[in-house]
Amino acid sequence: MTTFGEQDLYYLNTGQHTNLYDNMGAHLIKSGNKILGAEFRVFAPNAREIYVVGDFNNWQKVNPLTQTWDGIFETYIDGIKSLTLYKYLIITADGQEITKSDPYAFYSETRPGTASSTYNFRYKFKDEDWMYQRVSYDFKKSPVSIYELHLGSWKRKRDEQDDAEPPLNYFYSYKEIAPQVIKHVKAHGFTHIELMPIMEHPLDASWGYQVTGYYSVTSRYGKPDELKYFIDACHKEGIGVILDWVPLHFCKDAHGLYMFDGSPVYEYPQEYDRENHQWGTANFDLGKGSTQSFLLSNIKYWLEQFHFDGIRVDALSYLLYWRGETEEDKINHAALEFIKRVNALVHTEFKGVMMIAEDSSSYSGITHPLEQDGIGFDLKWDLGWMNDTLNYFERQPIYRPHHSNDITFGMFYNHNEQFILPLSHDEVVHGKLSIVEKMQGSYEDQFHQARSYYAYFFAHPGKKHLFMGNEWGHVREWHEYREMDWFLLAYPMHYSFHQMMLTLTKFYRHNSALWERDFTDGGFDWTAIKEEANFFAFRRFSREQEILVLNNFNDQNLYDVELHLPDGSEYQLVFSSNELPVDKFSLYVKDGKTWVTIPRFTTYYLEKVK
Repeated sequence: MTTFGEQDLYYLNTGQHTNLYDNMGAHLIKSGNKILGAEFRVFAPNAREIYVVGDFNNWQKVNPLTQTWDGIFETYIDGIKSLTLYKYLIITADGQEITKSDPYAFYSETRPGTASSTYNFRYKFKDEDWMYQRVSYDFKKSPVSIYELHLGSWKRKRDEQDDAEPPLNYFYSYKEIAPQVIKHVKAHGFTHIELMPIMEHPLDASWGYQVTGYYSVTSRYGKPDELKYFIDACHKEGIGVILDWVPLHFCKDAHGLYMFDGSPVYEYPQEYDRENHQWGTANFDLGKGSTQSFLLSNIKYWLEQFHFDGIRVDALSYLLYWRGETEEDKINHAALEFIKRVNALVHTEFKGVMMIAEDSSSYSGITHPLEQDGIGFDLKWDLGWMNDTLNYFERQPIYRPHHSNDITFGMFYNHNEQFILPLSHDEVVHGKLSIVEKMQGSYEDQFHQARSYYAYFFAHPGKKHLFMGNEWGHVREWHEYREMDWFLLAYPMHYSFHQMMLTLTKFYRHNSALWERDFTDGGFDWTAIKEEANFFAFRRFSREQEILVLNNFNDQNLYDVELHLPDGSEYQLVFSSNELPVDKFSLYVKDGKTWVTIPRFTTYYLEKVK
């Protein structure tokens, strides 16, 4: 039997409890391998009475919980088995009856059902070597290329309809899809997979960002043990897995956390602070001890029980500032201190795990260490770089010379934080067009420019984040209710684009100049900026390698462009973004100066050989 004592209650209320999953929720009680029943425990400080109702008692109010401590209700029910559906029927302080799913449930009924489910964990991880090596992993000096994945639309068993809520048999399970994903990711040399939220959520169209079950693996794609299998299989093949985590706000559906016992247990008491009108959700009160304990325990649960290798924190700017209003006097100090505690917990107890901030603000010190008055993240999304560069490519080449700053500005602030360059799902939805469609010109020119853009992306300082489909030039905007357009690979334009990306993504991983000094001095140097010609050249360095990157973002071939390179240096072409005859490229020395000729919409990598 699990226990919950006075000390647990104190730690819960003061925000110091980080293991609530050990004794809250529904725990199956066993004798050897035999399941005897289940113990239920829930925190509802303003409830008058609570009952467990479920398919085991015909959803009748016959199994009351006893209040053992202030706000803590618990009971044991004999004969409960794994995958038993249940909810809490709560009598509020004013006598109303409400029915809620379990905030600490490990599993849930498949939508449209909303009940919680008991679950018997059986899977045993086999990734001891991976977990041991992860402790000493230095991401700063290593390649990091993240493949962002939405499990419900990457591939499907069936895809005959554009239904916003497709039948569940259209989805592959975590276990079924694992070998397909791993084969694809390994072929590209990606180092990590980032799963868009896989916590239980009621609506597919929320993409998982409006959560009802923070401890519950979404049943859309199978059971918790199958998710463990997916992660374990990735580790076996040398691939890390990152969890998308949402500590800002939660779904307001009636069965969820919102007004859990008739009162704001997890959210702010004041409506103005509580209501998140942008997303139609409720904001967590991150200054409340019980909410802090709930979320600290939650992040520890996913890292400890599922072996995730990184956490991407969603919408950090809205967490740091009240309602995302980024004036200095709008800082949410309680939330700021909470997220520092999250980073301290992860870096203390789970060494080698990366903490990644999706932050659109200019708040300084996001990736600075806590002991240097920073917030303690490892990486921050460089949304400024993403917006600037995409804006540049959305313009016709004739207008680009007036906006060269969109390409160069990122390096002016690059040293301020440890950045990751994100080309995420947010850039290919809601009328924004796909990356290829953002490019100007003819169909062929759009692909040539996209090739050059991605080559520039992988050469620019900063770790890499790429959403699924970008690697084969997906044209249609992403929709969560449709499988990705894999059939495009049968078309020559997309096939050759994919072959280029296969070469590029693997080239990035195996060439240290593109990642070893992302965050240190001496890793980058501008070689030539010809604004009027849309030409940008720079060099990347590691201890053992130098790569010269030439970018012609013009719709014209460029002839005799001068480069400022060290005397006596020699370079050889090692990568081209376009399938163009090599004789169209030349790098030569004349009158003691270096000159280059480069075709339109092309990026070249040249490795220094002397």
